Amino acid sequence: MKRFYILLVILVLANCSQKKDEQPTIKGHLPSALIDGRFYLKIPTLHGDTILGFCDTGGGYTAIYNSPIRKLHVESAVREAQIGKYKIRYIFAKDMYSHPHIPYPHIGSYYESDIKSPFFEVPEDSKESDYLSQFMHYDAFLGQFFFIDHAWTFDYAVGEMLINTPLSADSNDKNMQALGFKKNFFGDKKFGHPSVKLEIDGEVLDFLFDTGASFLLSDSGRIKLDVNTKSTAGSFIAKSIFDKWHQQHPDWQIIEKGEITGSDLIEVPQVKVGNLTAGPVWLARRPDEAWSEGMIGTMDKVVKGAIGGSFFQYFKIVIDYNSELVRFELK
Repeated sequence: MKRFYILLVILVLANCSQKKDEQPTIKGHLPSALIDGRFYLKIPTLHGDTILGFCDTGGGYTAIYNSPIRKLHVESAVREAQIGKYKIRYIFAKDMYSHPHIPYPHIGSYYESDIKSPFFEVPEDSKESDYLSQFMHYDAFLGQFFFIDHAWTFDYAVGEMLINTPLSADSNDKNMQALGFKKNFFGDKKFGHPSVKLEIDGEVLDFLFDTGASFLLSDSGRIKLDVNTKSTAGSFIAKSIFDKWHQQHPDWQIIEKGEITGSDLIEVPQVKVGNLTAGPVWLARRPDEAWSEGMIGTMDKVVKGAIGGSFFQYFKIVIDYNSELVRFELK
């Protein structure tokens, strides 16, 4: 998506030093909602209202948009800073909310920047970073650095999110696997984009763990998926893999131009993770370069796609960024 390449410009400046600020320590259910297969946090603000945050582990920055800023009358709290050669607008997280279970974003270290407290960017209304908000409603975008310091549970079966649900390595648990992260020389995570392994059609493939993966549906896509919304939870696959599946399995259902971008969708009958198999799973075709030239900038390896709600819908998932483990439980 266009928004991803814009976000990379800012992301490459980040060097995550794992600094923490007022992080929650108690396991707790989070005020959340599962809407069209994607999780949102309902964040109570200090100003008597609630903002809706889109949970996108595969996303880039962490931001609050101007509409809620104006609605909450906190325009005066918005500041400006220089990050390298880029100027950004931002607001400190502590000026927006304080909740025992909802963390502040990880700030990392920004070159040539004096921002020392967790913050949300406040993009201009005209920026392409608002692209997704044309198709789905949310007030805040919660990307990779919102999740990077914690252990989370995404229970799709009951539509609940929890925080501080850590995992410990267990070689006997075949449904637990190690996550991959891009790291620096010292072994610290530079970015928060996890890679996971899945098996499809007998082949093990690497994917981005992407709770925010979304189909932006065309009219034909909505009709054939039998949904009434402009977007829904999805997953992505590299064009070379998509074309191979289509050639080898002409019986697998295809939705031509299922997205408004003209991308086709393919229905994979089954996807395996550990000892668990679930399906069917819809995936949208994406250029190979999106992974080999784009996402490789923030990931430990060249993945073949992003796995999201079209697969996650079958599971309760615990992902622990600290122990770098993920566990799937079929519901």
